[in-house]
Amino acid sequence: NLWLPSIEICFSTIIDNTLSYKCNNLFMTHDINIHIEADHESASTYLVSEIKYLRNKVNSKFSIGLSGGNTPKLAYSKMLESFVDFADINFWTVDERWVDDKNEFSNQKLIDSYFDKTDANILKFEFSNKSPYDDAMKYEDKLKDNIDIYDVVILGLGEDGHIASLFPGTEALENNDFLYTANEVNIKTKWRVTSTYKLLGSVRKIFVLATGTNKKNILSLVNKNETLPINILKNYSNNIEIITDQII
Repeated sequence: NLWLPSIEICFSTIIDNTLSYKCNNLFMTHDINIHIEADHESASTYLVSEIKYLRNKVNSKFSIGLSGGNTPKLAYSKMLESFVDFADINFWTVDERWVDDKNEFSNQKLIDSYFDKTDANILKFEFSNKSPYDDAMKYEDKLKDNIDIYDVVILGLGEDGHIASLFPGTEALENNDFLYTANEVNIKTKWRVTSTYKLLGSVRKIFVLATGTNKKNILSLVNKNETLPINILKNYSNNIEIITDQII
């Protein structure tokens, strides 16, 4: 992974006449970069060109995290047009509603609809209908077995500032022990499974595609309201770029 700057803070204490030190490494955060394009199509084109550039710099397997929703659909179509082959690509699912891949709300269903016919290695989330936590753990194991370096991830941005399925006020925001976890959100489905900040923070380059006038208000809060999930992400990565068609 890219080198990320940190500072070390040390505290001294005296216990039973013994001087001891405790040091903590603090991550040095930087503002999220915002790249503005004229419209959704040009934003999608720019995103794909940036991913293609990064992919061409890598001589081994290249991993891309994919999100669901309507926003990235055009970018996925442009990837199919732009990439010559997909044999060296591992696709992984950023987050998923806890449903099977035939469900209309399934992100995995959307991803498969674009890339199933390519020769990419699609690391599919598997729904057991038993436990979202167990399913998340199994998917984490699948990621560990197949990916050594997380090169790129494509995220969306919710109007409430959520990324992946890390929603404001939910339990998963505090989970730094695992790469993937279950999260109760009660939006369209009760449960979701999602990448944690620990996983997202290990990705070399994070792209956030946030287009449309409905994103203008939340974009105005980027780098300002530090309690928003998008801004919390700054504590884990210095390589975040929002791509939008909105003038902030």
